[in-house]
Amino acid sequence: MKVREKTIWFGAMNEKERQEEIEFLKKRLKSKFERLAVLMNQIDNTHKNYDKFFPNNTVFTPIGEIALRNDQFKKLKRKGRQNLLGTMHQTLTDPIAIINEDREGGKAKLFSKSFLKNNRPIVSVVIYEKGKNTAISTHDRRLNNILNKIKKPADLLYEKQTNGDVGPAGDDSYSLNLAISSDTQSVSNIPQITPNVTSSIEEIKQ
Repeated sequence: MKVREKTIWFGAMNEKERQEEIEFLKKRLKSKFERLAVLMNQIDNTHKNYDKFFPNNTVFTPIGEIALRNDQFKKLKRKGRQNLLGTMHQTLTDPIAIINEDREGGKAKLFSKSFLKNNRPIVSVVIYEKGKNTAISTHDRRLNNILNKIKKPADLLYEKQTNGDVGPAGDDSYSLNLAISSDTQSVSNIPQITPNVTSSIEEIKQ
């Protein structure tokens, strides 16, 4: 419970304590990126597969449904990222972290996930556009570049939890997935609404 109280009272910290907490978050996340890396789903970059993964240009994520810009399928090919179709789905549906990034014109949400045999994590950039959270790009980034976007504890919008981890909710093994609200800086459980990714992949491979 001590960890829970420390997390909830971010706003009462002085600057030194805040920086220490940020460094603590970064170290914890870095460990998870190392431990939770998975194999990339190597799926052919076809319209048929794209439509199965992202029906009507939408996908369910741990923080709700998001849209994809209409150009995302063509953009993967245009940027030479055809191998990232399945990986984009993995990153959006089961990220290790979602981090707020300040940028000109507003904020972006960085969905990020690590993969075996890939030196850099994959990031899907999501912005608020036309009344919807919308994915606009998927590419690799250096891990330090991702973690350095955390300027304050509330910038960590979502963190993947696993049994036995000591995360924002404390050391109870019941806590699996948590979000830190960027508005209230309080901890709240969020529902696990990610669809069955494994069955979707198997269906596409057939």
